[in-house]
Amino acid sequence: MKIPNTGTIVVLTGAGISKESGLSTFRDADGIWATVRIEDVATPDAFRRDPDRVHAFYNARRRRLLSAEVHANSAHAALDRLEIEWPGEVLIVTQNIDDLHERAGSRNVIHMHGDMLKARCAPCGHVVAWRDYLPEFLPTPHPSWRTTGWLKRSPWFEAELVPDLWRRVKKMLAA
Repeated sequence: MKIPNTGTIVVLTGAGISKESGLSTFRDADGIWATVRIEDVATPDAFRRDPDRVHAFYNARRRRLLSAEVHANSAHAALDRLEIEWPGEVLIVTQNIDDLHERAGSRNVIHMHGDMLKARCAPCGHVVAWRDYLPEFLPTPHPSWRTTGWLKRSPWFEAELVPDLWRRVKKMLAA
């Protein structure tokens, strides 16, 4: 079988690719869901019930991601190398909310569930870079407009998948 040397490649990644980098997976026996219930921290209902708990959960994930021990690994680097060397287009679609693909150099990445290092203004939907502690859904000055808005963590719940995700994936697969 001859593999074509052009065309589009779409790669889907999940938590397993970042485990070697020091981030816990969600579904392994010792993963995050073994210590906390998904219904308590990762659903729109959980956020409505207890936004403080949900923000604390994601703030802990963000602290870990930004720690000195966490870095892109050889799998992330291999995908970056593929993106550089492949004559066609390479799209990485990840379920991960970390930035390890980008740290390795990948540029064409879609985060299905958002990005841990971004925050979204709830009223207008504007997304901004956010590397600090995210307040528990308190009125916060909007970083871009210098007005007051409600900043919310960027990792979307399953029901809030990145709006243009399917459009971009369909376009890549049709190419």
